[in-house]
Amino acid sequence: MESSWKLTDTQLRKWLSGLLDGNSVVAPVEEDGVLLFRPIASEDQAVVKPSGKTRWSPKEFLFPRSEALYRYNFKGGTVQLEDPPVPEEHQVLFGVRSCDASGLVRLDEIFLSGTKDRLYAARRENTTVVSAACAAADVECFCTAVGYSPVGEEGSDVQLVPLGEDWMLRVLTDKGRDLVSDAGDGWTAATAKDGKRIAELEKSVAGQIERSPVNREWSQVLEEGFEHGAWDRLAQHCLGCSVCAYVCPSCSCFDMNHEANAWCGEQCRSWDACTFPLFTHHASGHNPRETKQERYRQRVLHKFAFREEDEDPFRCVGCGRCVSLCPAGLDIVNTVSAAVEAIREEGADAAR
Repeated sequence: MESSWKLTDTQLRKWLSGLLDGNSVVAPVEEDGVLLFRPIASEDQAVVKPSGKTRWSPKEFLFPRSEALYRYNFKGGTVQLEDPPVPEEHQVLFGVRSCDASGLVRLDEIFLSGTKDRLYAARRENTTVVSAACAAADVECFCTAVGYSPVGEEGSDVQLVPLGEDWMLRVLTDKGRDLVSDAGDGWTAATAKDGKRIAELEKSVAGQIERSPVNREWSQVLEEGFEHGAWDRLAQHCLGCSVCAYVCPSCSCFDMNHEANAWCGEQCRSWDACTFPLFTHHASGHNPRETKQERYRQRVLHKFAFREEDEDPFRCVGCGRCVSLCPAGLDIVNTVSAAVEAIREEGADAAR
C-alpha cells in the first residue's frame, strides 16, 4: 500500500466527508472572522488552507477546559462514588498545524507519564491527528527558533503538505494508515519530485521567520540566574491576565474544585495558569510565588529551563499565539534572550 498521495482539493474534501462517517471530526471553522477548532457536521464547514492558524490550539479536545473527575452522593448513610464514563468516541483532529501537533506531544509527557490520566489517555487513544504543514509563516511564528519545523511530523498520524493547488497526503503512523485504508482508490501516488518539495517548503517558510534560535545551553543559564534582578524589569509590563497560558498548545496547568450541595457533588478539573496570583496560594494564606515577577519567571522557565539534560525540545513550540494576543505586547523569545544577556553580563562583571 502507498504511504503518500497527491490529492486535489476536491479529493481532499471528499476524503474529509468520508471521515464524518463514524468519527467526530474537529476542524478549523470561521466564526465572526476568527478561526477556531470546532466539531463539524459537513466538510464544507472546514477551513483548510495552506497557512494560518486558529486563535486557540486544539488541546481542549484532549484536555477539556473543565471536566468532572468523579462524582459522589450521600445515600442511606453512606457515600457512593462514581467515575465519569471513559470517552469512547473516535475523533479526528483535522488541519492541525505542526506546532499544535507538537504541543499535543508535550501534553502527553504530562498526562501519560508515570500514572496515566485515565480520561486524557482514553481520548488520546481514540484520537487521530491530521496535521497541515505551513506554506507561509505568520508574523508572530517562531517554531524554528525553538527547534521545531513548519513541516514537522511530530504528533501527527497523517500529514497534509500544500503543493500549490494540490495537497500531498502522507501516512505517518498505523492510526493514519487506518484512516485512509478505505479511501485511496483513484488517488495518485506522490512522486519523488513531490517529496523533494517538502524540504523546499520547509526552507522557504523557515526563511520567513525572523527570530534567532534559542540555544539549548540557555536553559542552564536561565536556571543559574533564577534570583537575578533582571526578572523584575522583564516582568514589569505583564498584566497577569494569563491569555498566554490559555492559548498555548502545551500549557497543562489546572485547578481542582468541588461543585456540591448537601447531598451530592463532583470534583472538577479546570484550566488554570501559573501567572495567576491564586495558583500557588495556600489555604494557610502563604503564597510561595507572591509577586508578579516570580510568577512571570515561572512561566518563562517552565517553557525554557526546567528540563532534564537529555530532553531535546523546549516546552514552547513556537506557535506565537502568546506574542500576538498579549495585550501588553510581551514577546517570550525576547524575554529569554534579554534574561540570558543580563545574567551573562553580571557573570562577566563578577569575573573581572
